[in-house]
Amino acid sequence: MLYNQFIFSNNLQSRNNFDFFDDIVLSDCCNIVRTDEDLKVLNSPSFKEWLKLSKFLVFGTGGSSLAGQAIYSTLSNPKKEINFVNNLDPSTLLNIFSRIDFEHTGFLFISKSGETLETIVQLLLLMDKIKKFDNLKNRILIITEDKDSTLKEIAKQNGFICFNHPKNIGGRYSVFSLVGMIPAVICGLDPYKIRMGGRQVLDNFGNSIYKVKEGANFVFQNYSQHISNHVTFIYSDKLVTFGYWLAQLYAESSGKNNKGITPLTAIGSIDQHSQLQLYIDGIKDKCFTFLYEKQENTPLISYIDIPENFYYLKNKKISTIFQSQCNATIQTLLENKINIRKIEIPPINTLSLGALFMHFILEVISVCKLMNVDPFNQPAVEKGKVITKNILSNRNDFKI
Repeated sequence: MLYNQFIFSNNLQSRNNFDFFDDIVLSDCCNIVRTDEDLKVLNSPSFKEWLKLSKFLVFGTGGSSLAGQAIYSTLSNPKKEINFVNNLDPSTLLNIFSRIDFEHTGFLFISKSGETLETIVQLLLLMDKIKKFDNLKNRILIITEDKDSTLKEIAKQNGFICFNHPKNIGGRYSVFSLVGMIPAVICGLDPYKIRMGGRQVLDNFGNSIYKVKEGANFVFQNYSQHISNHVTFIYSDKLVTFGYWLAQLYAESSGKNNKGITPLTAIGSIDQHSQLQLYIDGIKDKCFTFLYEKQENTPLISYIDIPENFYYLKNKKISTIFQSQCNATIQTLLENKINIRKIEIPPINTLSLGALFMHFILEVISVCKLMNVDPFNQPAVEKGKVITKNILSNRNDFKI
């Protein structure tokens, strides 16, 4: 079993037509799991030498960073340490650069376009910091499209290792490309198995295609009833960053033409104490997806002198208590006529992780198709990039 999905709804009965689904499955961001051709670079001497370094910094923003972070966060004991730098906050950058062991650190820069402002700035700062080292070119790896760009030119001029990113796979859909697979390799995971998990969804293992359509129908039917706020309630610390990846996928893909799903992320059981009051007793404008990891071999409450008012915990596993909290939250929301689905995942491994990524890529694209918006572009974001460039070039008259 890759995962199970359960829908609990009070008033969602109609089913949508998914006649576009066969085309989605063939899109490049999905179909990449059916080939290993691009992974051959992982056997190149330059990459193997780079991989021998003991620590790694990954520079990127949005999907270029969140994919790798989501994978890395699922590991309790990663093979090697990775830190992700995805912002331009000066204090954070200065702190990071002050602590880097330049002699033993590998640097990965990711930008599909090769023109991402944050990534270019980060690279320029780093190059200035490590210009005194002779083996600079052996420690910087760049992933970008095979086209003329600033990042490509810098890589060429300095002899950096440079791998090509697929032209038709956008950043937020790039988890199965080298963008996600190289961080996976660094921390000791098998990229072929992650892709296999995605491929099993495409091959309908465990009736997964039905689960994708059922999930997309759940989200869209809520949206059709003006419930566009979608809370992902995550009962697994390993999947919190996955929730942030999913939030970008939904927001940037669906938010167009005065339409869109607003993704919200909550963490169980933490947010039972901070947000649940609003969810239960506030405006009924939200639906919920619960992500729950079934964990095994967890500690037992065996303390002899357990307080009487907590005696019901005696001989209970921590996992049992945690699951009970999740189920109690679900039941409370259902009693308040709020629509819920629960996705139950076995102990997370490479296969189930790949399956989850593929499920939500297919689901989000399907929801966008049902909403009649383009799931692959982001025009509003591009406008912001142009304005930023104009401000820095003193070509913008608007003053804040």
